[in-house]
Amino acid sequence: MEQTRPKWLKSTKGAPFTGIGSLEADILSIVWQHDSTTVRDVYETLRARRPIAYTTVMTVMNNLVKKHLLAQDKSGIAYVYTPAIPGREVALTVLDSVVDRLLAGDRLAAVAHLLGFDEDLTEAEYEKMRQGVRHRLAS
Repeated sequence: MEQTRPKWLKSTKGAPFTGIGSLEADILSIVWQHDSTTVRDVYETLRARRPIAYTTVMTVMNNLVKKHLLAQDKSGIAYVYTPAIPGREVALTVLDSVVDRLLAGDRLAAVAHLLGFDEDLTEAEYEKMRQGVRHRLAS
């Protein structure tokens, strides 16, 4: 049974979509750190790291609202943005999408990479992974 993809993970331009853009990820990270914030606050944080236009930040944040990743409170003078989805859920969904699309569903390759195995696994490495899983399940 195929898992239903979240609305925010679907491409709006017909191109294959494996995740979120770099600037979107930076902005989401800032919002997740603060729980609620304004465009100005996000802009100031990003501007300290690199040159960026205020209008670019505003546009991307509005796009994240359209993708249902951020919620927008328009009741005050400055709009307040909050996470619509927890960061961990977004990260895991993006990871699943990358594994499905770019690794053809090969989860072992993804796990091996995340554990620091950059080449094919040896039998000893597989055993080490098995022991780690057993230990985790016993906890």
